[in-house]
Order: sequence, then structure tokens, then C-alpha cells
Amino acid sequence: MPVEFVRCPVCKQKLGLQSYVAPGALLVCANITCGADLRVVSRNPARVDLVPQSETYSAEYRPESYG
Repeated sequence: MPVEFVRCPVCKQKLGLQSYVAPGALLVCANITCGADLRVVSRNPARVDLVPQSETYSAEYRPESYG
């Protein structure tokens, strides 16, 4: 599977996105000191944007971490 790379808008950590990660998917920065909540905005070119933490967390859901 091809992997596309993007950078976290907060800490500039390089993140690998697998081909099955669709636009709109939520993820967490792989940098343990950052942990920013991100949303995949587009795949061609690959781009992610910061999402406020209050929009991503609930009792049943926490986004995956990609690195």
C-alpha cells in the first residue's frame, strides 16, 4: 500500500497516511509531546488541519494515531 506523508501543523512531525485513510478521518499526531488532533482535509495533495480537542473526544471515541 502506498503511503503519503504530511506534516503536523503544530509540531511539524512527519506523519504517514495509508491509502485507506479517507478525507474527513480524524487522527492524532504521533509525536508524544504534541498529540494534536488532526483531520485529513484532502488526499491529493495530502493535507491535514488542526481540530479543536473538544470536537474529537467523547466517552466512546478517540481518534487513531498515525506515525
